[in-house]
Amino acid sequence: MSGGDWIPTREQDVVDLCQKWGVTLADSAKVAAYGWDQAEVTEVSGKISGFLTARLAYEGDDSSAKRLAKDDAKEEAIDAMRDFANSSIRFNKKLDDPAKLYLGIRPKDATPTAHPAPASQPETAVENTPNHFEHKVIALNHEGKPAKPADAYGVRFAWQVSGTKPASGADLPKSKFSRKPILVITHTEADKAKIAYYAACYENGKGETGPWSPVEEAIIG
Repeated sequence: MSGGDWIPTREQDVVDLCQKWGVTLADSAKVAAYGWDQAEVTEVSGKISGFLTARLAYEGDDSSAKRLAKDDAKEEAIDAMRDFANSSIRFNKKLDDPAKLYLGIRPKDATPTAHPAPASQPETAVENTPNHFEHKVIALNHEGKPAKPADAYGVRFAWQVSGTKPASGADLPKSKFSRKPILVITHTEADKAKIAYYAACYENGKGETGPWSPVEEAIIG
């Protein structure tokens, strides 16, 4: 994997960035203040810790096996950091610009880039799962398949329980980024028989979104 638009290219810089992430993710007060999901924080922390441990082991034994383990762990840590940045940092209004910059996320600017936002518009399909309080939300491409277009890094799913049906997915209050075109959303028993509204759009590696799908609805339970 290349350094990308915000992950450093030089490995020592990746190590430094991972250490900063580790400090922030270990701060329970910040995790609560930013509204982060503790299970997701624990998962990302584990990937980062795994890379830092593998990097330290490689420094003590630069064998090909240790290098491969280190490189694999780095890939996993970077993927986890990218996903968490897109789902919980970029659009999180509870983090100010200095907090985002500390984690390597530059504030969005209006300068045109060579990698524009995705142009494709998905369709959203909603299926029930064996758990009656879960919905499987699927972003379908122009061929009706659960697949991303070439210019998309992943999919942003958005939803709302009850209330008036929004005109656009951009108006849905809850959202989550996923590298996969399918996301399972779990509701509570208190939401039984309520209507849930869903929409999806494709997103590039910089967090820029394409057009939202039409808003779909489904009954919970």
